[in-house]
Amino acid sequence: MSILFYDHLISKAEIHNHINCLEEADNHKGKALQLIDDIIFQAIISMILEKLEPHHHPVFLTTIHERPYDPEILGYLRDHIGENIEEDIRSEADKVVKMILKDLQSED
Repeated sequence: MSILFYDHLISKAEIHNHINCLEEADNHKGKALQLIDDIIFQAIISMILEKLEPHHHPVFLTTIHERPYDPEILGYLRDHIGENIEEDIRSEADKVVKMILKDLQSED
């Protein structure tokens, strides 16, 4: 996945380390990492949409579609959700990462 406006707020290093240590073909590892990125993205966007007033959804979704890397998205979210949105994103990502790691470790 491309660079996203929240990438600096989350850490996927533990997941990457776990996936990279698997004895699988590199293309399988790449697909797994892409799937994990997609899961995290969906969780964060869902959480944001729950907090964001519905009349702000079109602007937010259009911006995410056109410029998912734009750091101004966080400014928009601060203005329309609150100053703690970065912590909310971290918290949601941490929750999802822990769930993914638990699932990966149960597969070992």
